[in-house]
Amino acid sequence: MLRIALVQIHLQNNKAKAVEHALKLLKKAGLSDSDIVCLPELWYTKIVTNFETEFDKIIDVAKEYNMVIIPGAFIERSSNTNGKDLQISSPVIANDGMIAGRQLKIHPFGPQRKVVNAGTKVEIFESGNFKFGIGICYDIVFPEVARALVKKGADILFFPSKIRYEGIKPWHMYVQVRALENRIPIAAPNVCDSSNSIYKGKSIFVDFDYNYKTDIAVPKITFGSSVNYQILIMDIDLNRTRKLHKKRFEDFRNNLYGLL
Repeated sequence: MLRIALVQIHLQNNKAKAVEHALKLLKKAGLSDSDIVCLPELWYTKIVTNFETEFDKIIDVAKEYNMVIIPGAFIERSSNTNGKDLQISSPVIANDGMIAGRQLKIHPFGPQRKVVNAGTKVEIFESGNFKFGIGICYDIVFPEVARALVKKGADILFFPSKIRYEGIKPWHMYVQVRALENRIPIAAPNVCDSSNSIYKGKSIFVDFDYNYKTDIAVPKITFGSSVNYQILIMDIDLNRTRKLHKKRFEDFRNNLYGLL
C-alpha cells in the first residue's frame, strides 16, 4: 500500500507566512505516515533563486518524517540563455532530503508563455517500490503528458495546480479523464483563499472501483473543501493499480502512435 497526502494550501500574503503555513501542514501529513505528499502550484508567489536555501525547512521535514515531498511548483531562476531566465519547476525532495530532480512545466499558461521557458521532457521519479510522474496545472489539458508518463512506468501521477474557481469544473473533468484513459490514480492539489472568490480549492484525487467480471473501471473521486486548507489522505493498492493498468494497455495498438 502507498499512502498519499494532498495538501490544499490557503494563500498567504507574504513569504514567511506562506512557508510557515506549508510547514505546519507538511508536518501533519508526516504524522499520518504518508509516503509521499504533494502541494499545489504557485502557493509561493515569489521567484525562487536557490530552492535548497529558501526551502531548507521543508527539506528537513522530508528527512524527519521519511517521506517524499513534491513541494508544489514555483517560478525559479534557470540557466537558460535564450532571453528568458525563468521556468516553472516542480522539485522533488526525496525522503533523505536530497533533490531527486525537477519536472518543468511543459505548457505554460496565458501570460506565463511570455516570461518562462517551457519544459521539453517528462521525468519519472522513483522512491522505494513505486514510480511517479508530475504534470503542472495546464499540462493536464494535454493527454500526451499523462500518457507519456504512464508509458515511462509511472504508478501514480501528480498535477500540482492553481485553478481559478471558473476553471474548477473542467479541471475536474480533465483529471478524471486522464486517470480513466490510463487507469492510473491522479492526485491534483489546488490552492484556496477564503478572503475572495478567485481560488476555491476543491483539490481532487481519483482512484478506481473495478468490476472484474465486466472489466469496467469507474472513477472513485475524493474532493477537497471549497474554502478551507486541508490535508487529504488516500491509500493506494499498487499491485491492484498495476494490474488494472497492464490489462488496459494490452489492448493498446502501440504501433499506430509513433509519438507515444
